[in-house]
Amino acid sequence: MMLSGYFNGSNKDEIYFSPNMVVKGMDLDKLLFKFENFGQDHLVSENLHGTLTAKITGKIHMHPDLIPIIDDSEIHMDVEVLNGRLVNYAPIVDLKEYFVDKNVYDVRFDTLKNHMDIKDGEMVIPSMTINSTLGLMVISGSQDMNYYIRVPLKLIAGTGFKKLFGKNKEEVDPHQVDEIDYEAKDKSMPFLNLHIVGDEEDYKVSIGKDKGK
Repeated sequence: MMLSGYFNGSNKDEIYFSPNMVVKGMDLDKLLFKFENFGQDHLVSENLHGTLTAKITGKIHMHPDLIPIIDDSEIHMDVEVLNGRLVNYAPIVDLKEYFVDKNVYDVRFDTLKNHMDIKDGEMVIPSMTINSTLGLMVISGSQDMNYYIRVPLKLIAGTGFKKLFGKNKEEVDPHQVDEIDYEAKDKSMPFLNLHIVGDEEDYKVSIGKDKGK
């Protein structure tokens, strides 16, 4: 980890730190624990595992004891996660009825690369493509349980369509290990656009496309 920046503590009620941080090959469990999970509800060390390379900048409001006030800060991150796993990650687990014979409780992926912004306590996720054990996915949205996910239609054929008509899917063994599914970039395939909105106690999954895309 390499860190530089500007710290202004001249006003005890307006203490700010403007970091210029570069992280290379760091264990995500340790980083997210030290930074208190960046104040997010879903992006926590229990959910996301892997090796992180990133550049982090912004303006972070801090308490006098130097604990960050994420809800009143602005953070910009260029991140790359290699050999990652999403374990019991709510937005993905919520889609378990739409996937056929896939383990949504432990999703592995090769690379996650994106630019993310956190402002006023909310993280915005621009569109990103992920090769994972669930198959090829395109994800965008914001951390307040407002996600758009595009998946190849073939992944939810059969059982997934039954869910759309109110029928249930049999549970998949949460310890099942799936292989990462790689799709040829030049291969044409139909996609289904899903929209997840709400919170962990009250959410809705419907067919919908991100209007910004």
